[in-house]
Amino acid sequence: MRNRVWETCTRTAVALAVSALTLTTSAAVASAAPAGTVAQSSPAALDVSHGRFDLVLPAARTARTAADDEVTAYHGFSTFQSLTIQSQGFDIEGRIQGRLRSYNFKSLWQVYNLPSSSGWKVWVASFKKDTSQSVLKETFRSEQLIDVMIDIKFRVSAANLHGVSTLRIGFETLRLNFNGTTKDFTVVNGASGGAKDQNNNDVPVDFEPV
Repeated sequence: MRNRVWETCTRTAVALAVSALTLTTSAAVASAAPAGTVAQSSPAALDVSHGRFDLVLPAARTARTAADDEVTAYHGFSTFQSLTIQSQGFDIEGRIQGRLRSYNFKSLWQVYNLPSSSGWKVWVASFKKDTSQSVLKETFRSEQLIDVMIDIKFRVSAANLHGVSTLRIGFETLRLNFNGTTKDFTVVNGASGGAKDQNNNDVPVDFEPV
């Protein structure tokens, strides 16, 4: 009789432990997911915050500012999700889903015949070699704000989280200025995504479209 009672208690304890682990795992995933969901026909607008933008100078220019008749480019990291790391030794997985209001970075990529999967640094290298900027200027003038629908999963390995207490997941944004007009092109592709820790150091992230 005592053996049966002991076995029953043991099974219950194991079941409770598994349930607690499942709840903990679910909570961790939920903390990395957007707060709230809406109908697929009207995704929620993403709350994106931009960091500092650094000037990108053409290779032929050494002055601190570009000429007034040239397109000036800047780049900066844009945060899509901020996470607090409460324990070490676990991978972090999450999902970014929603609507982003931005100018279309793919139009900039087409100026230099680049695949849309190319990273922002590849575009910058082409931009620095562009001495005329004729096509770029025309593209800049014609670009209008669009709604970019985003649904992407991310994963950060536990090996890359040592000493990390906060994590910002996001993508690089190119800010272009021409004749007093400024337009932001957020580059939402795997090669231009990443993460920053509490000290603004880069943390590797794997992205996967849903």
